[in-house]
Amino acid sequence: MQDTLAKKVAISRAVTLFSYFGLILLLTAWHLILSPPEIASPYSIWAFQTVPLLLFYPVILKKHLRGHIWLCFFITVYFMHSVTIAMSAHSSASLALAETLLVATLFIGAMMFARWQSQLNKLLNSSTHNNAAD
Repeated sequence: MQDTLAKKVAISRAVTLFSYFGLILLLTAWHLILSPPEIASPYSIWAFQTVPLLLFYPVILKKHLRGHIWLCFFITVYFMHSVTIAMSAHSSASLALAETLLVATLFIGAMMFARWQSQLNKLLNSSTHNNAAD
């Protein structure tokens, strides 16, 4: 049970890291290289969308469970934004579709990491208490 749970934690962590950095890379490429806005400053739009995500960097690296849960709440804004653009006739609809997929993957990865890591922690704590009682 413990080995299976540890594998699930490792897979969900890898999915979280891949989609997190993929989302940051996509937003950077989208706003600064592929389709920079004509009217507004591309750097201000990039910063407005990327800096809040970067605030979760320490949380993800330190594997904080609550931080992963808060990340799930937070990225729903990105999901709403990307779906709105992907379903419109906007010239960046394909980029928004890629953002939608990355956000959904990040949500699922972070949610499952928090769930499985919590279960693994409980399992490890209970086995530690059982070994101490023996």
